[in-house]
Amino acid sequence: GSPQWFNLDCEARSAVDLAGYFGIDINEMEFLEKLPRSDNPERGFVGDYQDPKGQIPPSSYGVHAGPVADLLREYGLNVEAKRGLTWKRIKKEIAAGRPVMVWVINNTLPGFAVDYTSSDGETTLVASFEHTVVVIGYDSMYVTIQDGGSVYQRTISQFLDSWGVLGNMAILVNP
Repeated sequence: GSPQWFNLDCEARSAVDLAGYFGIDINEMEFLEKLPRSDNPERGFVGDYQDPKGQIPPSSYGVHAGPVADLLREYGLNVEAKRGLTWKRIKKEIAAGRPVMVWVINNTLPGFAVDYTSSDGETTLVASFEHTVVVIGYDSMYVTIQDGGSVYQRTISQFLDSWGVLGNMAILVNP
């Protein structure tokens, strides 16, 4: 992994790192620029990736799993965006050698979601300090996380609490 370049480019950074693990080299800036733009994070990147962290739409926010997965498929990575995943499924993916990109709050801190209705009328959950990381390992007590250029561990409980805020959203790589 590499450090993020901007305040709100975590989705691009995590996606590029995930693709790189599977041998697909993607330029992060190119990926970031190719993400669709929208005021709905389910449809595209909300706002400007250089703006401050911690905002919710319609202010600069980021993007949810669907548009990121769509773009990763354009680069040849067989992925799917999911919500409502279980910890058991994450463990299964990691045990099979497939890191998982997940949506958490900040660096796996607690948080809460709120309903947001975009200009297209769709209502979705959003949360202040939405952030993406890649789960790369686990043991009986800890989850190992790649967060840009850093690797760290969190207790399983702390990870699950943070991951649950946005409905256990993730991008899985299909075998």
